[in-house]
Amino acid sequence: MRKKLNVGLLIACFILAAVCLRGQQQPDRSNTAGKDQEDFKIRVEVNTVNVPITVRHSEGGFLKGLSQSDFRIFEDGEPQEIVFFDQEGLPTHIALVLDISGSVGSEWGTIKYSTMRFVEHLKPEDQFALVTFNTQIKLKMDWGRKTDRVDPVLTSIYCKDNTKLWDAIYVVSNDVFKGIKDKKAMIIMSDGLDNDSSVSYDEALQAAVRSEAAVYVVSKTEAVRQMYIAANKGSFYGSVPNGAFVQADLALRKLAFETGGRVLYPNTFGQLDNIYAQVDEELRNQYTLGYVSTNTVKDGGYRKIAVTVNAKGVTVSARPGYYAPDARGRINAR
Repeated sequence: MRKKLNVGLLIACFILAAVCLRGQQQPDRSNTAGKDQEDFKIRVEVNTVNVPITVRHSEGGFLKGLSQSDFRIFEDGEPQEIVFFDQEGLPTHIALVLDISGSVGSEWGTIKYSTMRFVEHLKPEDQFALVTFNTQIKLKMDWGRKTDRVDPVLTSIYCKDNTKLWDAIYVVSNDVFKGIKDKKAMIIMSDGLDNDSSVSYDEALQAAVRSEAAVYVVSKTEAVRQMYIAANKGSFYGSVPNGAFVQADLALRKLAFETGGRVLYPNTFGQLDNIYAQVDEELRNQYTLGYVSTNTVKDGGYRKIAVTVNAKGVTVSARPGYYAPDARGRINAR
């Protein structure tokens, strides 16, 4: 009787041990399921490089109706596969950056009127922010569509003091555009003469490129330079060397080129309606291509972009490069 009991006990112990061993070998699905999902997320998480592209006929006017197969895109000379294509004009976040220094005071009424007209004609899906700068950079209106607030906001402004243009570009690029993933554009209105910034031009330029916003500069540098020459030192700019206008213009041209934008030259801000219309038309007639870089190294380095189009007699405008993600996967490394 005792022998049978011992055998039965031995068998029970064996079964219990097997069950325990199986329990130890069986994975904890509640923990691994989350880990598997996280691993999958890491594997599929990619950074698409979006490139707005403007194609114009050599004699003027936008070339429409191109298909994805008409474009080729290269990164550092290597062909890339286009995974996204749009030719309808994507919704855009537009930052209006207005110079309110003393040098633009005589034309502020015109600037205010034209700015109001511009935001009123934006598409319903577009959003705008309003930033002013002189010796201070202020976000007067955050992202939204409240066009009825523009008039009272601009009417309350008094133009005075110096010009922190580079600081304004730096702040808008790093802070105002922070977290915005949609198509972005920055429209700057200024005489183009920075005389009080804390950051350097190179810092402002790099911030603008990292923001991935196309920068359009409505600049009066050339008009002011001509006034300076004709009047043998104009009243407001009497202490400014003639060469400063040339250097400012070159800096603004480089800023626009590196971000895929343009510099536009009104003789007076009274021509702003037409200038705004040009920017609006360009934003609405851009193609947007997206690709996932074949270069998977996340070093935060600058990479060159080149775009070709299967069409004759055209000019192609696009930003010439971007900053790659850093080790944490952030494209806009700070």
